[in-house]
Amino acid sequence: MQEARKPRILVTNDDGVGSANMHALAGALSPFGEVFVFAPKTEQSGISHAFTVRRGLHVEQIPCTDGYSVFSMDGTPSDCAKFALGHFAAYGLSTEGGGPGPFDVCFSGINVGENSGVSSLYSGTVAGAREAALWGVPGIALSLRGAGSTLLQAAVDFAVKVVEARLYEKIPAGIFWNVNFPKATAETFKGFKATKMALGMFTDHYSHEGGMWQLDGDKLWDKQPVDSDDYLLNQGYATVTPHRIDQTDEKSLEVINEMLAGGACG
Repeated sequence: MQEARKPRILVTNDDGVGSANMHALAGALSPFGEVFVFAPKTEQSGISHAFTVRRGLHVEQIPCTDGYSVFSMDGTPSDCAKFALGHFAAYGLSTEGGGPGPFDVCFSGINVGENSGVSSLYSGTVAGAREAALWGVPGIALSLRGAGSTLLQAAVDFAVKVVEARLYEKIPAGIFWNVNFPKATAETFKGFKATKMALGMFTDHYSHEGGMWQLDGDKLWDKQPVDSDDYLLNQGYATVTPHRIDQTDEKSLEVINEMLAGGACG
């Protein structure tokens, strides 16, 4: 009986190819699959789903002896996932074939800083997982709330479990997971919750210093719905929020069709 092929795993991020968190993730996953890292050459936080079309992209393989392959790209997280899934899988670093084959799952992260609620709309980390979903590959974004988070190992263990148990196969087409870990210790961490995306906006404000405008603000964490990612993350839970590619609002389609049928725009 032929042994099942190990899953082929793509890892990307928006903190850059030198991120210790990302390498901890890739190293932990390498015994359980064939791991390829494609990450931005420099930090790309807050760049959302931007990608590069008006210049070429430089791809460089970085030496790695830790059981996985590493490639640096002078682009965005979306560029990294797009190139890996749309070209490298089939062709490698050539144009004539020789790629490793289709990827089974994509992890983006592990990010320094939360990407729950509306943060997910701005996040380059989340965009990496979203790009995977666009290619029909299960995508999972992983983020830690706060630069001093002590739950890196919990995030790594979660990703390993997802691969070991092939839980990524439960992610439907057009869906990706946004997973956030709280500010907590191993002792105060409350476990996982499936959550909705919070919609509360930041308390954005700008200060004017030295002729420059500087953005600052935070979230009203406890004023979000009690079943939302922002609220439960603030309570000490890791949140698993399913996002979808299709952003169409079906109810509004009815309103627009009635409006058009009535000649309002004719």
